[in-house]
Amino acid sequence: MSDAVAPAREEIRLPPAPARPQKPAWSRLATMAFAHFTNDLFAAFLSPLLPLVVSKFHLSLTLAGLMGTMFNTSAAFAQPLFGAAADRITRPAFTIVGPLLTVLGMGLVGLAPSYPAMLLILFLTGVGTASFHPQSFALAGAAGGDRRGTGLSIFVAGGELGYALGPLYAASIVGALGLPGTLVAAVPGLGACALLWWLARSWRAVPPASPNALGSDLRQHGRLLALIWLIVVIRSMIQLSFILFLPLLLRQRGESLILGATAVFLFGGVGALGGLAGGTLSDLIGRRAVMATSFLLSAPLLFLFTATTGGWGLLPLALGGIAFYLAAPVTVAMAQELLPRRVSLASSMVTGMAWGTAGVSLTLVGAIADRIGLAQTLMAILGLALIALALIAALPKPRPQTA
Repeated sequence: MSDAVAPAREEIRLPPAPARPQKPAWSRLATMAFAHFTNDLFAAFLSPLLPLVVSKFHLSLTLAGLMGTMFNTSAAFAQPLFGAAADRITRPAFTIVGPLLTVLGMGLVGLAPSYPAMLLILFLTGVGTASFHPQSFALAGAAGGDRRGTGLSIFVAGGELGYALGPLYAASIVGALGLPGTLVAAVPGLGACALLWWLARSWRAVPPASPNALGSDLRQHGRLLALIWLIVVIRSMIQLSFILFLPLLLRQRGESLILGATAVFLFGGVGALGGLAGGTLSDLIGRRAVMATSFLLSAPLLFLFTATTGGWGLLPLALGGIAFYLAAPVTVAMAQELLPRRVSLASSMVTGMAWGTAGVSLTLVGAIADRIGLAQTLMAILGLALIALALIAALPKPRPQTA
């Protein structure tokens, strides 16, 4: 017998097949933008109602700011809990149920018999919108395929448009029917929620969370996430202060409720054009460049609006809104790219938690405005843009892509 060993067969290794480009799922993105529009249309009801509520309950600006704090903090700090839960389920349950709770809550807000009851309704409504955003940001990013920034731009633009039209919608109905008219305003919203359920009921959610410990992910990416979070906190403080107090500022200047709502639309609704372009632009020229451009352009324009009392000041308000909202989808895209298997949680950390931290500041903003005036307070808040630019400069530069 021969002791010779048969030669082993040579293993042939084939090169991996190139990844097929994932094109955006346009129909799903349209549905997600519609869902965001519906949710944020009603989430924006508080701002135009504020002058009437202040008059009804004889509130100071501090207590008026507390209402914004109550809604925005509950809508924000609960988001990481819903984000962690959304990463573990396979159905878009929160995307469907969230807008329904928001619509019902804001429909009841005009019927509140007392200030404490108003705060409770706002708290519960905030929980509804908190459940919607983390999972929906994840679905929108996934639906964008290889163009995540574009997908998030479409989703964010739907929400910003709703948030800007909400004050006009609420003001027109409440102006005719009084505060109880919020219940009438909720009826079309309930129809929109039924349509959303019909369109999204069979969807599958994004892939489940990574088996790696959350602590490991955070240790690896914690510094960068913290920088992004701080930038969004500053951005949200500016955004929330302007949206909440614009109607009151114009009311103090002798303008109508409708003009106050129009100002919110010019800032956020026309500004939604910036949100629609920002993510796509960041896919082309980089996330950091778009974020820096947003602050550099928007802060002077918004300062110019706040410093003037003439009607022409509405032009820099609209232009400032476009520049301001350029960065809206960019920070979410960066967070999702850092934690690709925890996209709902990542989204909630740089939207919900940051938004809630900024929401807490609204009570302080109102207290400062009671002392030095609302216009002067809004001007001072715009100075935070300098801190945001310093934080953006500290972000690491993207690595050049190889062919």
